[in-house]
Amino acid sequence: MQVNNFFSKNPAWPLLFNFKKNNGLPLLFILLIFLPIFDMVFTISQPLPIKEKRKMAAKPQLQLSRLWDSKKKYEDYFNDNFGFRTHLLYYHNLFTVKYFNTSPTDKVLLGRQGWLFMAKETENRNTVNYFRALKPFTAVELREWRQLLRQRWAWLKQRGIAYLFVIVPNKSTIYPEYMPAAIRRLHRQSRMDQLLEALQEEGGFPTIDLRETLLVAKRSQRIYHKTDSHWNELGAYFAYQKVMEKLAKDFPDLKVAALNEFSIERRDRMGGDLALMLALQKKVFREQIITLKPLAPSPAITVREGKKLAGFVRESISECPSGTLPTALMVHDSFIHQLRPLLNPHFKRIIYIWDARLNFYPDIVRRENPKIVIEEMTERKLEDLQLQNPDFPGATKAEATER
Repeated sequence: MQVNNFFSKNPAWPLLFNFKKNNGLPLLFILLIFLPIFDMVFTISQPLPIKEKRKMAAKPQLQLSRLWDSKKKYEDYFNDNFGFRTHLLYYHNLFTVKYFNTSPTDKVLLGRQGWLFMAKETENRNTVNYFRALKPFTAVELREWRQLLRQRWAWLKQRGIAYLFVIVPNKSTIYPEYMPAAIRRLHRQSRMDQLLEALQEEGGFPTIDLRETLLVAKRSQRIYHKTDSHWNELGAYFAYQKVMEKLAKDFPDLKVAALNEFSIERRDRMGGDLALMLALQKKVFREQIITLKPLAPSPAITVREGKKLAGFVRESISECPSGTLPTALMVHDSFIHQLRPLLNPHFKRIIYIWDARLNFYPDIVRRENPKIVIEEMTERKLEDLQLQNPDFPGATKAEATER
């Protein structure tokens, strides 16, 4: 009687279980709704590798005393980890790219002829806006950058240490012809133009502008990846050549490796970091990868690799007894990974600090006593990077003036 009363008061239930009338569609709909939960519990599918350039929410611990906070954390966890999530993202991305020629994420820009470009890398760093020069340096920002960099130079110069500041151009700076036609520059000068000009106001600041070198090199070779935000090993070689030519002015015994000392290899491979963000790196955005292989084995030895110093900062050390250059310290971002094998054979000892924030390390300078310090950063970081200097204990009067 109770069951009959329940169904009489809920007329939708007989329709749900009447397979002859509804062909089981309502029940199928309910199963589909709960399928992602089943996948989370029983791991029905294997997730696809999708790189979202952010930290995914971890499963929280339930705290009865803070139920509301726990609810929010569980909601974030479920949104990042519900069943079949990566598969649904993959097919959504595939459909959006193939049929609408539009990027499904604001982090990646679809360029011409299969080229991909970094777009919104972080909340305050948008490479498309940088390319358009929408937000030039203010006079105050430019003065701060100039003062901080010249302070570093003065501090090192006082100790007889050579200094070199290198900015790696954005991919869109070297290959603007593959950017969408609708994206146009608003101002003539980029932030890189402004900074390099400001640094040379009093002359002599030791910096390298790689743009001309790379623009010439691209006429005969592809020097950046089509589906990755970085240059390839050929691009790294031409940058290495420029850096070595600069150092040779102070170290005349330096011999730069010629391109014919390497074999250039090309092979088909799945796409790079930008294709991975779209989850379309295996079939849609494959590309021909260009690599350099030295004809002779490198005499350099890796002493330390990827030691964690703090947060995402890593230290690596290479030594080469036959190197003609003294100890060097290089603070850099991810672009230098392809450059390291080229640099290592030249230095008796070189310390690499992988620090995307380009911090200054007087303690490591004192510990290692390098004769050369090289700082490298990618052009797009000029949009939002807040450069900082530590307090330099024992700074001279001249150094204090630079502050």
